[in-house]
This record gives sequence, C-alpha cells and structure tokens, in this order.
Amino acid sequence: MVGEIALLIKGLDTACKLVRTGLDRKKDIESMSSEIHSFFASKKEVEEKIAEVKRKKGNYAGSALEEAILIEQQNQKIKDMMSRIGKEYSRQGKSPQWQAVQRNAAKIQKERDFDIVRANRRKIIQDRKDADFYLAVKLFSGIVILMIGLTVLVFTLAVK
Repeated sequence: MVGEIALLIKGLDTACKLVRTGLDRKKDIESMSSEIHSFFASKKEVEEKIAEVKRKKGNYAGSALEEAILIEQQNQKIKDMMSRIGKEYSRQGKSPQWQAVQRNAAKIQKERDFDIVRANRRKIIQDRKDADFYLAVKLFSGIVILMIGLTVLVFTLAVK
C-alpha cells in the first residue's frame, strides 16, 4: 500500500513540475494540454488512493500522524496547483473559460455522486430482496420438514 502511494505521489510531483515549468515559461494554456491532463490524471489517482486508505480503517502502514501529514501535503499541493492553473487562465485573459470549466466540473461531480448513491440504493434493495427470498426458502423448507415429521409420526402411531 505504501509503495503504491509513493509511486502515485511521485507521478503527481512529476506532473506538477511539468505544469509549473510550462507556467513559468508563460506557455499558452492550450499548448500545455497534455501536461495539464497528466496533472489531473495524477491528481485523480492520488485522491482515489487517499480515499481508499481512509475507507480501510485499521490497515495503516505507518503512524497516524505520518498518514495525516502525507494526506494534508498532497491536498495542499493539489490546491496550490489548481490555483496556479486558474491564475494562468486569468493571466491569458481566459477567466470565463476557467469559470466554465469549474462549473462543468462541479456538475459532472454532482452527477457522479448521484449515480453512486443510486447504485448503492439499488444494491441495498437487491440485498433486501435476496434476504427475503432466503427467508421464504427457509420457511418453506421448515414447513416441508415439519409436514414430513408429522406424517412419519402419524404413520408410526397408526402402525402400532
């Protein structure tokens, strides 16, 4: 787990350096699309891994303080890079485009969250249906066994 996180963080660092270098050279934002795409891909992977580590409580590789510091550092790095990209859009006179990107990103994230909630609801409903089905099978099996037992009891009493 630690090795995976370290590799993802290294990828994020590399992507940040590429974007930072391009921004420092005052490159056009469109000509940096591959570097920016690489940054966002690395950002997504790191955020997913952090979320996975948080979900797996009790599966820590180091101290809690070390983990908290690592998570905070990565979140700060991502926040700083997002701010720099936004400032570069503004510097190049493309603030409306950046605002549209942010609105679209919020809309997409909201739809993704909604889809996750809907999928979770479906799973819960299906689990309940499965539980009800198994309960019905158990009850039916119990009734059949009871009927067989009563039939055997009546037959043995009738034979004597």
